[in-house]
Amino acid sequence: MTEEALIQFYLNNQWLVLPLFLIFVVGLAIFWFGGLVAALVALGNKQWLWGIPSIFLGPLTGLPYALLHGEAEYAKTLMLRGLAMILAALLLLLLAWFFINGAGPTE
Repeated sequence: MTEEALIQFYLNNQWLVLPLFLIFVVGLAIFWFGGLVAALVALGNKQWLWGIPSIFLGPLTGLPYALLHGEAEYAKTLMLRGLAMILAALLLLLLAWFFINGAGPTE
C-alpha cells in the first residue's frame, strides 16, 4: 500500500471516505469527552490517583476507572459509544478498501 494508492482511493471514493472520517472524528471526540467526565467524577469522589492522570490521559485511564467504579456510569457510556463509533468507522473503511480495491495484491 503506497501513498499514491491511498490518495487514489480517497479521490475515487470521497463519497464514502468523508462520512466515515466524520463518524471516526465524532466517535473520537465522544470517547475523549467521556475520559474527561470520568476524570471529573474521580476528582469529585476524591480518588486522586485516578482523577489526575485521567485529566492528562483522557480515556486511557478514564475507561478503566469507569469500568471499575459504578459512579462513572455516564462516562462509561460515553466512552463505550465513542469507541464503538471509532471501531465501526475503521472497520467499514477497511471493508470498503478491500471490496473496492480487491483483497489480493495488485500488479
